[in-house]
Amino acid sequence: MSAWMYLRFPDMYLHSLMTEGADADHPCVLLSEKQQVLQLTPSARNSGIQPGMSLASALLLCPALKIHTRDENYEKQLLTQRSLWACHYSALICPDSPQGLWLETGSMLRLFGGLKNYWLRIEEDCQKHCWPVHIATAHTPLAARWLALSGRGQPTLDTANLKVLLDQLSLEDIELPPQQLLALQRLGISTLAELRRLPLAETGRRISPDLMLQLQQLDGARHFPMTPFSPPLSFSDTAAFSHEVEYRNGLFFPLSRLVNSLSGFLHHHQLSVRWLDVSVQHRSQPQTQWQFHFARPEYRYNELLQLCRYQLERQQLNAPATALTLTAERFSQRDIEQTRLHASGSGQSASAQSDSGQRHRIDLLNRLHSRLNEDQIHKLQTTGDPRPEFAWQRVSSVRDHQASMPFRAGHWPLWLLTKPIAIPEPDLTPDTVIRGPLRIDSGWWESSQIRRDYYQLFDHQQLLWVFRNDRGAWFLHGYFS
Repeated sequence: MSAWMYLRFPDMYLHSLMTEGADADHPCVLLSEKQQVLQLTPSARNSGIQPGMSLASALLLCPALKIHTRDENYEKQLLTQRSLWACHYSALICPDSPQGLWLETGSMLRLFGGLKNYWLRIEEDCQKHCWPVHIATAHTPLAARWLALSGRGQPTLDTANLKVLLDQLSLEDIELPPQQLLALQRLGISTLAELRRLPLAETGRRISPDLMLQLQQLDGARHFPMTPFSPPLSFSDTAAFSHEVEYRNGLFFPLSRLVNSLSGFLHHHQLSVRWLDVSVQHRSQPQTQWQFHFARPEYRYNELLQLCRYQLERQQLNAPATALTLTAERFSQRDIEQTRLHASGSGQSASAQSDSGQRHRIDLLNRLHSRLNEDQIHKLQTTGDPRPEFAWQRVSSVRDHQASMPFRAGHWPLWLLTKPIAIPEPDLTPDTVIRGPLRIDSGWWESSQIRRDYYQLFDHQQLLWVFRNDRGAWFLHGYFS
């Protein structure tokens, strides 16, 4: 089934300049190259400013107005950000400049559990990022676009329902060229239903051949041209600010938008990242460079955002910031993290539990590393030496190490005393001896040779690990949990 979703992000350019809560009540406008108002905040609209108004008239109504001039390169960059984010929801994305996206929807409905769930997931994600959005679905790209432009989109692909919705559209809602709109108004045509009742040939002859082509594309009789989005092979994105950010915490909101784009990039390429370069631009000082380093590669948005928050809290902002750039150039494949699709029966459940446990350990290690210094986090690694005192070593948990031998779970306790403690000869009875003796005779190649018989003893509600040396003396060496 052919199905498309169109996402329209109203005032995307101006909204991207806002930091969290900083400009909600301040009048602000975006100007075109001809110094006319393109986008404006609600507070500017309340001052009487309207789209298309000249800058002089806007300043006359609101002298405290903040002004931004449209930058086409930054506008394209913003649409790329949204396209990378949309990689979570569709394999085929087509940008529609300046502030729209088409998402191929038909092949995604089964994955997301139907159109309503798919719509709701995207809508909730946009709300989480504070993105105003108009959503619409239809069987053709142009129909989805016109419904989204009017703000009347509904989560339906029923042909009859879509025809009713399209027929109700006003011609002013679908952004027809002024010449075509004026010609139709002179004929007394104001809705799409009235326009579609005209013969196509007469529409092309009396109004415009382009309008006739659009009506054919609306019904799917003609192909609608679109350019698929192709994500770049490396990631670099910038968030500009409408005002200088003086405090470190003010960087987190724009950083979250960049991390969101990064997560979509990683999702599309099936990659993970371990190093992020953050550049903070200042007005009159050299830019500040930070590197966020994780203990293990990561790709999930929520986890990346949490790790970046921890690492941002450890940085110092020495001067007010005007922009923030996030760059990632070193990646790792996620092949080892893929779900085991061929597991079956109880093995599938055990595999899922193992993957979940491993994922939790990686999350914990990443969070500890983001909050602490690298030399404060260690793990135990076995050495292969049979002597308990030399059987393990402490290594950095961040650096990659060769696989070690497994601990002797069940025979050796994890809690070993730094130095064995001499004890009286225990009462070795069947009720107290759980396991043993275990003979360890090693270290002949150096001066610290040992010859011991180890026992697991149950004494005073505690499971102990004791040994007797070759001289007959008894020692306590560890505790079992």
